[in-house]
Amino acid sequence: MRRSILAACAATALVLTTAGSAVSAPRPTYEVDEEDLAATVAEVEQATGEDATSGVIAGAAWVAQVPENWNGDLVVYAHGYRGTGTDLTVDPPPAYQALVAQGYAWAASSYRRNDYDPGVGMLDTKNLTQHMRSVLGRRLDKTYLVGFSMGGHVTAAAIEKYPSLYDGALPACGVLGDVELFDYFLDYNLGAADFAGLDAVDVDYPSEDWLQDTVPDIQAGLSVAPGPTWAYALTPQGQDFKDFVEVGSGGERVTFDTAWQYWHAPQNEAGNFLFGLGAGDGTIANRSGGVGQNSDTDYGQEYGPRFAGLDDSVLRVEAANRVRRSQGVQPAPIVDGTPSVPVLTLHTTGDLFVPIEMEQIYADEVRANGLGDLLVQRAVRDVGHCTFTGEEIVTAYTDLFRWVETGVRPAGEDLVADISSPTLGCAFTRGTGGSGLRAALEPCPR
Repeated sequence: MRRSILAACAATALVLTTAGSAVSAPRPTYEVDEEDLAATVAEVEQATGEDATSGVIAGAAWVAQVPENWNGDLVVYAHGYRGTGTDLTVDPPPAYQALVAQGYAWAASSYRRNDYDPGVGMLDTKNLTQHMRSVLGRRLDKTYLVGFSMGGHVTAAAIEKYPSLYDGALPACGVLGDVELFDYFLDYNLGAADFAGLDAVDVDYPSEDWLQDTVPDIQAGLSVAPGPTWAYALTPQGQDFKDFVEVGSGGERVTFDTAWQYWHAPQNEAGNFLFGLGAGDGTIANRSGGVGQNSDTDYGQEYGPRFAGLDDSVLRVEAANRVRRSQGVQPAPIVDGTPSVPVLTLHTTGDLFVPIEMEQIYADEVRANGLGDLLVQRAVRDVGHCTFTGEEIVTAYTDLFRWVETGVRPAGEDLVADISSPTLGCAFTRGTGGSGLRAALEPCPR
């Protein structure tokens, strides 16, 4: 049985820690997993009772379904981070059964490479979109681009790079702040070192040995019980660091305490998952040049006066200009916040892997470009990454499709100004599934 999108997102969280290593090694050779591709076709056909087709374009596998009662619209899906393995596989869109039942065609690409490589994802998604346009011809009416996690990065960049290809977009749990996600990872790690009392001149970062050589010292300065449960027994300095992470991940919000426990659980990389995101040499997708930086960060301004002391003490890291100011697509296209089509986003409130801060960065850019009417954002009360229920996803699909068809903008939330409201996410949270911890969250006010 193929893994679900939510399981894929969970797997993502366990493997990104090695994404930046071995830049000097030859770039991996990727191959389409033909057996897996055939299994995917069989699975979606069984699940929907509709025929599916597949193929390979420029080294990227794809799968598509066009139902017999096709309504003329197409949903193209951009998948998330797949780890560093070399087998190329295809995942159908989340809730694809509901799409097919309502008459929507869909198509999804494996991309020609794995790793964190949204530029390649954008190219291969474009190739597949153009292929489907050729196959469907004049019968094709609207084309929607949907992307989860890294696929959200692909989606936000693609609608700017190829505006004539798509009529609407749904990036969910997306890396809408592009390379600033890696700044967040860096701030977590270097901020932890600073709050733990480590002198910047003694901090070796980035480092392949970060988890072994430095993290134990950090834990000793932040926790009264260093080890797998370090985050559950914080010193005053550790509590300050926790508050720092809350601000940096989006701001004070009702689900953060549960999110902190979830993302620092002992069974989650021995409580060191977020530290693991700083391990490696600072690069992504086997491309040279570091991606994260804080050399230009004004902590007193960005995090607030309480944290201004970091400006004088934290280790500073500068990224490669070719990564930070990329005008192309490799490896991480920069999102400018210039959508030309309606965009509806979803994000869980307690995601500390791809935090809700990504939504805030994107909204700021879109509004600054005078395009705020093209953006609707929604929060879902959960602490996992991409842990939406089927109902939440289908509702988002439905509302985006209606928006594009009728021009009537659906309801959303302002995730920029202040997200401390006890009602955050209440309007758009459906069901008790997701990460499985929704029952532990503070209930919505009645």
